[in-house]
Amino acid sequence: MSKESHKKKSAARLLGVQILFEMEINGKNTKTVIKRLTESYLKEISELNNDEVSDKGYLIKILNGVSLHQEKIDKDIIENLNNWTLSRIDSVSRAILRSACFEIHECLDVPPKVIINEYVNISKSFFNDKEPNFINGILDSISKIYRKDEI
Repeated sequence: MSKESHKKKSAARLLGVQILFEMEINGKNTKTVIKRLTESYLKEISELNNDEVSDKGYLIKILNGVSLHQEKIDKDIIENLNNWTLSRIDSVSRAILRSACFEIHECLDVPPKVIINEYVNISKSFFNDKEPNFINGILDSISKIYRKDEI
């Protein structure tokens, strides 16, 4: 994968987390959100995020995947939350965990260490050291369940 392609996927992950957060807070559905993903919208968001323009196809894959598999994803997160409930976790953290879990489950062409690193870095844009470590621990546990031969 080229460096530019990697940057566009990273930007798609960040925007995916932001959109999943918005969807949860505002109750918007995936179909409505995807309709607004025009090239000019993606360019505008990339400028606000000081980032590359997102890989639109990868972004849509994440949004549709999380939406379609959210029940299974949430079950996996809950099973790895030592003494926590999903509702107790911050909405941004839930969006990060859901997006990363989708990729761990379904994006088998991306090594789990890359997925975990990407989402821990995203969490660092929103939180101090405590939350990124929390997210890292959960994602590490989930990846050991589903991709143990790759860890």
